Amino acid sequence: MTQLKELDISNNAIREIPRNIGELRNLVSLHAYNNQISYLPPSLLSLNDLQQLNLSGNNLTALPSAIYNLFSLKEINFDDNPLLRPPMEICKGKQLYTIARYLQRADERDGLQLHS
Repeated sequence: MTQLKELDISNNAIREIPRNIGELRNLVSLHAYNNQISYLPPSLLSLNDLQQLNLSGNNLTALPSAIYNLFSLKEINFDDNPLLRPPMEICKGKQLYTIARYLQRADERDGLQLHS
């Protein structure tokens, strides 16, 4: 199981990602959308090869600020979560497009529009 590269646990009413997720050192893609996840275990931050992380449609109110340490991460999706704000550290990195999309959708949900 430690050689696993892709994991899709979406649409399963999962409340939490297993605390030992960090043992999947070769994981490149993690899809955990449309669940009930409200907390991300610290071991998630040790997935150095992770390139895709889809956490949309969960109950996350915050993301760990150290998520920017996942240097291989190219795509992160956390749409449709009750996030209070994205971590500013992510805004400094290559996930800027995803953050902009999140902020635009948040404003649209609140009845506001972003202008370019």
